Amino acid sequence: MTMAVTLYRVAAFPVAGNGGNEAGVVLDADTLTDKEMLSIAKRVNYSETAFVMNSERADYRLRFFTPTVEVPLCGHATIATFNLMRNLELIKSDDLRIETGEGVLNVRILEEQVELQLSVPQFGTPIDPQEVADVLDLDKARLLNYPIQTVSTGIPEIFVGVDSSDTLAKLAPDAERIVTFCRKHGAVGIYVFTLDTRTERADAQGRNFIPLVGIYEESATGTASGALASYLYTQGLLRKNQYYFEQGYALFKPSCIHVTIQTDQEHVTDVHVGGRMRFIDRIVGFTPEK
Repeated sequence: MTMAVTLYRVAAFPVAGNGGNEAGVVLDADTLTDKEMLSIAKRVNYSETAFVMNSERADYRLRFFTPTVEVPLCGHATIATFNLMRNLELIKSDDLRIETGEGVLNVRILEEQVELQLSVPQFGTPIDPQEVADVLDLDKARLLNYPIQTVSTGIPEIFVGVDSSDTLAKLAPDAERIVTFCRKHGAVGIYVFTLDTRTERADAQGRNFIPLVGIYEESATGTASGALASYLYTQGLLRKNQYYFEQGYALFKPSCIHVTIQTDQEHVTDVHVGGRMRFIDRIVGFTPEK
């Protein structure tokens, strides 16, 4: 018999109480099997669902499932989970350690948001711009004259700069071509960004295509935002310590992601992504079966 759970549906990184990226959260998942967690995530049908468990290595263990596969880390689901736990008064400390598929990471509970420490960025070799333009069905002239490469702060994604918000908005790449391209280059998805932002506060806006894990496009991606800040700093496009990124507008889910980095002048040595949460609902007795 499949165990029924209490499912919370929340969204991380909302703008003015709207938008954000939805996540399912199950707070007491120790007795669930891998098959049950995947089935629950499939029925929830958000980009990721987080399952909270006890840990012998940290304060909590989190596992993350898309509708099709388990992934080692999910930034927006982590931000959503710990905003939720704070609101439910389940957290006894403002500084936590969480066990994930990417190792043990730090979570900081602030007054207005939650911050997640990401892994130190890893950079891949440059990719041929024409190959990327073909995959995106885009005129090569629209690409920024900066390296296109894989960057990972937990989840590897390929970062591609384009010239304008209009170019970004018009993208409609083929999912199968993205999957083939990402497999070839060892990445989960393609994150396309522009420095032409919708608001004065933002430093860049992006769109994240990740059909390889069953999601055509994601409305707010914490790990990719940390990698984008690392890319912008390392490539010299925008050197600062705090970044604000827009995402999700093409999906009518406006999102704002805050990233803080530390550096030794030339290299990024520490990355934190932060944001708020929008509560959607709570479902008692949720099971994989409809």
